[in-house]
Order: sequence, then C-alpha cells, then structure tokens
Amino acid sequence: MTLPNVLFIGPDKSGSTWLAEVLGAHPEVFVPAAKDTYYFTRFYERGQSWYEAAFRRVGAEPVVVEVCHDYLFSEPARRRIAGDLPDVRLLVVLRRPSDRAFSSYLHMRKHGHAQMGFAEACDAIPELIDHGRYATYLRPYVETFGRNRIWVGVFDDLRSDPARFAS
Repeated sequence: MTLPNVLFIGPDKSGSTWLAEVLGAHPEVFVPAAKDTYYFTRFYERGQSWYEAAFRRVGAEPVVVEVCHDYLFSEPARRRIAGDLPDVRLLVVLRRPSDRAFSSYLHMRKHGHAQMGFAEACDAIPELIDHGRYATYLRPYVETFGRNRIWVGVFDDLRSDPARFAS
C-alpha cells in the first residue's frame, strides 16, 4: 500500500484547500478526495489500515500528498509522522498571523463556533492567536525532520502570483 511521501502540515487558513486542488490537478501527484484525514491527530487509534484506505486509488503517481492543516500544532502528530513516515517531505504555508487569525475567526463564525466579536474571540479561543506562533511549532519539526525536508511558502506569494507559487 502506498502512503504519502509529502504532507502539508499547516497552518489552517493558509491556502490548504487551494494547494490540495492545484496539487491534485497535476498528473504526477495523487491527493485523496477527502482533505484533512486528521489521521495523525484525531484518528490515529483507527490504525494504519484506516489511513491507507484514503490512498487506495494511488496509481503510478510518484508524489502522494496528504493535506491536513492541524498537524503543525500537534506534538503527538509530529512523533507519529516521524515514526510512520520517516522519509516524508513537509509543506508549510505561513500567513501573516493576524490575517490568519481573522480568517479562522470568520470561518468559526460562519459555522456557529464563535458568536462574539473578534477581540472577544481572541480572548476566548486561544488557538486564534496561538496558531500564529509559527516558530514555536516549526522548531520541533525542523529538529525531527531537518530543514531540508520542510518547504516553507508564504501566503502573500500565493495571493500575489498563484501560478508562480505553484511552479
């Protein structure tokens, strides 16, 4: 069974849906139809066979990608990824922390998870601010996987020139 050799690990609200669509359109890249399997964070106890099922349609594509925006923020996910996918390459797209927080807040409001103003939400929902502390979360990944296996993009580059960003 083929497992991912590339993971987008986060953060949230930094272009993961766009990235999954662009990568999935490439003939040499397989991206499962379901983005965010959350295997290494929420569903690890379901076992590797459950995870493998997301990749059962991999054909001859040499690049197999999972896109899951919350792995960056999970220490257990980092350890599990290192154990289960020791040769994986990682993708991260960083967005201005305040813009990422506000976008996440709007997403929460849209789905009924934050019915307060932005300032109040920042106080009540710690991850709005915490998920913008990129160095805190990237450092352990760099220590585990090495800097040469982590590609870091910038969301502003994606927005200003998507074609160049994708190349």
